[in-house]
Amino acid sequence: MAREPDHIAALRRAAQEGDGAAAFQLGEAFRLGLKVPRDPREAAGWLNAAADGGHAGARHSLALMAQDGADITIRLPEAAAPVRRAAPSLEELLDGLKPAGTNDGGFDAPVRLPDPDPDPLDLEAVGDLDAVRAAAAAAGNAAAQVLLGNVYRQGLGIEADEVEAVAWYTKAANQGDVRGAFSLAVMYDLGLGTRKNDKEALRWYLAAAHKGDGPAEFNLGNMIRTGRGCPADAAVAAQWYAKAAAHGEVAALFALGTLYEAGQGVGADPAKAMAYYRQGAELGDSDCAFNLSNMLRQGVGGQPDPEQAAEWCRQAAEQGLAAAQLNYGLMLLAGFGQPVDPTSAAYWLNRAAGSDDQAVVAKARALAQRLATGGGR
Repeated sequence: MAREPDHIAALRRAAQEGDGAAAFQLGEAFRLGLKVPRDPREAAGWLNAAADGGHAGARHSLALMAQDGADITIRLPEAAAPVRRAAPSLEELLDGLKPAGTNDGGFDAPVRLPDPDPDPLDLEAVGDLDAVRAAAAAAGNAAAQVLLGNVYRQGLGIEADEVEAVAWYTKAANQGDVRGAFSLAVMYDLGLGTRKNDKEALRWYLAAAHKGDGPAEFNLGNMIRTGRGCPADAAVAAQWYAKAAAHGEVAALFALGTLYEAGQGVGADPAKAMAYYRQGAELGDSDCAFNLSNMLRQGVGGQPDPEQAAEWCRQAAEQGLAAAQLNYGLMLLAGFGQPVDPTSAAYWLNRAAGSDDQAVVAKARALAQRLATGGGR
């Protein structure tokens, strides 16, 4: 048997001792072939061990394997039951900013259609408020504590109280609840009910991200990229964006595309940038569609493709992106990728002129006025 890479051997030792995070990372390594051969049996075994301890990312990965027809019922005899550990300190979390492995997710593991937005600040049915209060007061009921935090955050049936919301989110987060940790991070991130604190926001996004929460991974990537609460590091941000993309965060695909297009934190790679933009565009993201259109129009990384450039620009324009509406109007005027159509061009230029994007409005208005007064192209 070939010798395992040192980091794989270290993960295996930790996973055999019951470390759920190590079991997840080991399972992902075998699922994606990260410096080890792909092995669905090993992947399923270690991911099941992590999932047994409540690891959300492991459950997500098992679901992806099942969609691909893999047997996810496998249990490895050497996989120890995960040990619940005390919440790490901020310093420990900062030491673990970089996720294990690289190139794990995103383009190498194409995302599926995203699940409904799990943002806990969204409106949801509360039902019997007294029952929610009673359940939240019961020891260990983190789900009820998060729900009660939402009640106070949004003023659902009572007067809004963001300070009280923070208190309930904190109770849930301290029990290791993913939604509680993410909710608390949002409050520190935005300064709601507490003083704005980037380090505390980073701490709790990390806590949720380490459990495979896509929105937390994306927000964490944003903080690391811009240096909020920690030193700026676009390379590490890219790794968290890749994880978020693999967990269904379409905005993370756009972020990855911009990094690879500009060569920020990663080597400039137009083909990879286009692949990320295309994934996001196919999932309905207008920003991805617009950037993809520009790369195809300019022939970045290959020959220009006017037809495809126009098609993606049209889709972004129909989704309301003002810059795409302006570009598509210009394409219709010039006959770029489709026949010249001044009437349709005027429509899209007027749509752009009525937008809130001031960088677009002036030029769109001038072009639309020229068309209206017979100025032509």
